[in-house]
Amino acid sequence: MTRNKQIRLWISLILIAGSIAVFVTAAPAQNIHVLMVIDDANPRTGSRHTVDRLRIEALMNIGVRRHMFEKQRPDATVKMTELRSKDNQAKMDNILNWLQNVNPATEDVVFVYFSGPGGIDEADAKRRFLILQNDEKLYRKEIATLIEGMQCRLKILVTDTYNAIDTRQLWDLVVDDWTVDVLHNLFFEHEGFLNITSSAFGQIAISSSERGGYFTASLINGMFPSDMRVIDRKPQDGFVSWEEVFEFTKEDMNYFYESSEPGFPSNLKETLQQRNQTTQTPEVLSEFPKRLR
Repeated sequence: MTRNKQIRLWISLILIAGSIAVFVTAAPAQNIHVLMVIDDANPRTGSRHTVDRLRIEALMNIGVRRHMFEKQRPDATVKMTELRSKDNQAKMDNILNWLQNVNPATEDVVFVYFSGPGGIDEADAKRRFLILQNDEKLYRKEIATLIEGMQCRLKILVTDTYNAIDTRQLWDLVVDDWTVDVLHNLFFEHEGFLNITSSAFGQIAISSSERGGYFTASLINGMFPSDMRVIDRKPQDGFVSWEEVFEFTKEDMNYFYESSEPGFPSNLKETLQQRNQTTQTPEVLSEFPKRLR
């Protein structure tokens, strides 16, 4: 090879390497925009909603941030906004303002979580609503429509609405190697819209002082498994889907419901019997997000 050809070859290699470097540097950041709406000033259930808030904070600040560190993802950040009734912020205008102005990028994730009271419209049994401060009613469908219409990779809406009961279940949060992989699957390897709520129509959602909402607790348990094989089911391919987490959530909720039922107050037992409710079943109101290929 002549000297001129060698020079041209090295120049070509340098240009290729430079273009690769530029491509890597220009890869889009992946932010996770989190909105938590927590009714922690509620005199009947505020302490339980606080437990839910701590669970979601732990999910994002301990689990997801550790995942980012261990997976060496400097391109990913968590941007968390909390609207709490203790701060007089859990209001409709604040929620809608956040939803309308979050402006996620294409590869971003939007995660909206609500823990507070809710109900069903008497005139239209298919219309769920969330009860905010000052008894404002915000229809869940309105929020879901705004979230689903966002032009970003993954959108998540989770609502846990319940009444107070006096049961006691302690909880722990463990972040291990399995968790890092599971969180990577869920937040960085899916696209679409996950829209789930704590109970089916006509059911009463259950909570306790230490456990908070049974739904939130079981959902977080599915994201923080002690062993991935507990979640990785169909097929066992080393990848955890939102559908698999949801299936575990239902089973975990049923277990805690059955184990706690003997301690339910008599008035709650009577109400549950009248409704023929023997468990609490979370409901999916959308298709499950799909795995990125």
